[in-house]
Amino acid sequence: MKNKSKIYLTIFIIIILVLITYKIYAPYTIQDFNAVNVKNMDIIKEKIQSDSYNFAVVGNIKNSIAIFDNRILEKINQADVDFIVSTGNNLRDGDESKYRVFYRTLEKMEIPFLTAIGRREIKDGGNENFYKYFGPFYYSFQIDDSYFIFLDTTENTNLNWQQQWLKNELEKAKSYQRKFVIMNKAPLKVDTEYLIDDSIKYISNQQLRNYYQEIFTKYNIDAVFSSNIEIFHQEEIKGVDYYISGGAGGELIFDSDKSFYHYLLVNVNDDGIKVKVERLENNPGLPSKLLVNIWVALQSFFYGNYINILLVLFIALTVFYIFHKEINKEVNYYRDFAYAENEYKNKNLKIAMFTNNYFPVIGGVPISIQRLAKALRKKGHEVKIFAPEYKNKSQNEDEKNIIRCNSIYYYEEAGLEFPVTNIYSPQIKKDFQAEDFDLVHAHHPFWLGNKGRKLAEEFNLPLAFTYHTRLEKYAHYVPNILFIRKFFANRLSHFLIRNFANKTDAVFAPTESTKEYLRNVGVSRYIKVMPTGIDFEYYNCDENKIKELRKELIGKSEHLLISVSRLSKEKNLYFLLDGINRLKETSELDFKLIIIGSGSEKENIMQFIKDNSLENYIELIGAVDFREMAKYYLASDLFVFASTTETQGMVLLEAMAAKNPVVAVKSSGIDDVIEEASNGYKTEEEIDKWSSRIKELLNDRKKYEEFSQNAFETAKNYSIEKMAEEAEELYYKIMQLKKYHND
Repeated sequence: MKNKSKIYLTIFIIIILVLITYKIYAPYTIQDFNAVNVKNMDIIKEKIQSDSYNFAVVGNIKNSIAIFDNRILEKINQADVDFIVSTGNNLRDGDESKYRVFYRTLEKMEIPFLTAIGRREIKDGGNENFYKYFGPFYYSFQIDDSYFIFLDTTENTNLNWQQQWLKNELEKAKSYQRKFVIMNKAPLKVDTEYLIDDSIKYISNQQLRNYYQEIFTKYNIDAVFSSNIEIFHQEEIKGVDYYISGGAGGELIFDSDKSFYHYLLVNVNDDGIKVKVERLENNPGLPSKLLVNIWVALQSFFYGNYINILLVLFIALTVFYIFHKEINKEVNYYRDFAYAENEYKNKNLKIAMFTNNYFPVIGGVPISIQRLAKALRKKGHEVKIFAPEYKNKSQNEDEKNIIRCNSIYYYEEAGLEFPVTNIYSPQIKKDFQAEDFDLVHAHHPFWLGNKGRKLAEEFNLPLAFTYHTRLEKYAHYVPNILFIRKFFANRLSHFLIRNFANKTDAVFAPTESTKEYLRNVGVSRYIKVMPTGIDFEYYNCDENKIKELRKELIGKSEHLLISVSRLSKEKNLYFLLDGINRLKETSELDFKLIIIGSGSEKENIMQFIKDNSLENYIELIGAVDFREMAKYYLASDLFVFASTTETQGMVLLEAMAAKNPVVAVKSSGIDDVIEEASNGYKTEEEIDKWSSRIKELLNDRKKYEEFSQNAFETAKNYSIEKMAEEAEELYYKIMQLKKYHND
């Protein structure tokens, strides 16, 4: 059912994306739709070489597929018509989509088409579209002995300019036998009870109407064609025939006998001009008009807006589906006691771990995974680690328990090494199936970690997740494009954690503060606090070798300080360096600090050391094999730390295991490990306070000895054996719960 829901939701989203893509792409599908009037004038001139021809006059098409495309256009195509003239309002509105629909209408025409601009074409900012697709708002053209003038009555054109242009055109037309004017609004008042604003029906300004009537009479215009209202009307004023023909589409007027679907057929020859009204039907009654109007309106609306309609429909379906799913989803906020009698207890498990980074790259996550896997294997469990394949690097661990996944790209940026694994490779699934795992443990909320989640879901296996990394503190690795970096730091990182964690069966948090964070961001799954354990096996070192290493590291100094960290910005290393510099300036202590780790900031740190004359006080050791780290801790006196991005104080505990007290900056993870004034100090991020605590411990031998022993006692509670017991207990629980829910 869960998979089926995801399929439905995926289908809806794909359809929405396809519709949006088509909506963006659609304008590019009509590249040849431009300057229609200009192109068709040339075609008409070439086609008509005599003073005898026929043309059709249509008005108010309004994207009417049912009336114009299917009925009127069919009749015109069958008649002996040389071209079509439209008085405007070909579209419902000026939206780009309506122009695309009308383009399909133009494709059905077998004869040239010319149009005046109507108020509908400029509605909703459509004037730019009209100019692009049809051409100028007012223009003229001539064929043989006939002169056609198209005017703009939408008030989109400066009236003074157009009147001056009209006068010049009429002067040119004097020598032509036939003269026609096409305009959207009629220059005469028509009495009708149609309840709309008179300014929409015809030119409302009487002075302007008089101007047109006088100038048309003066220059002997034969016929003036207009529309803008769904009627047929003919009237002669001062020797000029005026025709209002608005019945080529749109909705009919209920209370007008003049309102019916029609077009005008105009015949021009040596005998004169004949105008014939071609009706689709005779005297339609009120019921007929009502039904036709509803059908025309619906069909025109759908054809003009079908992409938007489908888009809204599927968005609504998606929202409704999610809403319905959420309403019907049963949520139990009480702990499930199905595992009270656990049938899996003491069973040796086969565990698949998925991680985005692992050895040979040294880091907190690889070390944590290695220790957990080692301790679990000691308890009889089999652990396989799905990890990236690194280029040009030898592996430090026995590879028989590691399944390396091929990479498609190797990302190196600012000291961060990250092979981008090909998670779509079918080999990962093949390797997974071949092992017959009992459960999956993911160590990252994305990429390979998410691949592990999907495999657990596909094979119906329990899934555990360890929250290792404060992703928001690594935002500086994200490209700073269009606020993406800030969005990742403030929102996306927390969403990734919450979304992934809530899809698992249980979550491991290394400290109480990280558990609190997970609850705060909305993780509702069972959370077990399980710090990374310490492998005390590595602390059983030869004392003479430790003394030799200390002598080599400390030189002539009295106190040896140690810090372990990746040399990168998020580790707050310049605070640490400033603190050491302050310690040098404000105390008589004879000390040396060794920093173990590598990273992108190495050159900058070396320059800082040089600029502040700290060469005798600080030494960068570089990367050290994790199995050798205990020796450096054992050779040191005090661990100092400044990072505020840790989910747990793993290196702090490692140092404590070698009886090193700790001085660190307060932050999550750190706060859980250091017991203030017992095994170390945790200070605000203030250089004077931090450096003074180091001075205090190194100057007070009795306090130092007390803190040193307390640090060791703290560390003893964090063995890898204890960590394995905690993990094992949770594994058994989620396996029992999985079986309970499946049954």
